[in-house]
Amino acid sequence: MTRPTLRMCARCQRTTEEPVLVHEVHAPTGPGFNVYACPECAVHYPPMPDVLEVLESVGRRSPTPTRPTQKGTPPQ
Repeated sequence: MTRPTLRMCARCQRTTEEPVLVHEVHAPTGPGFNVYACPECAVHYPPMPDVLEVLESVGRRSPTPTRPTQKGTPPQ
């Protein structure tokens, strides 16, 4: 016997047996958590970004050029 998955909707605060993952919260110092909504409220949330697409867009940025300076010489 399996128990139904019950989650609370982040928008209407009601419990739902059909939770929809609408956001993943990442934490730098520990485990993150997931935010769920009921199917009726889930349409009000923007689609979650694809992590691989975000990483690709970050990888395409060119690094900020820096000029080497000699010690004691002020940068120009």
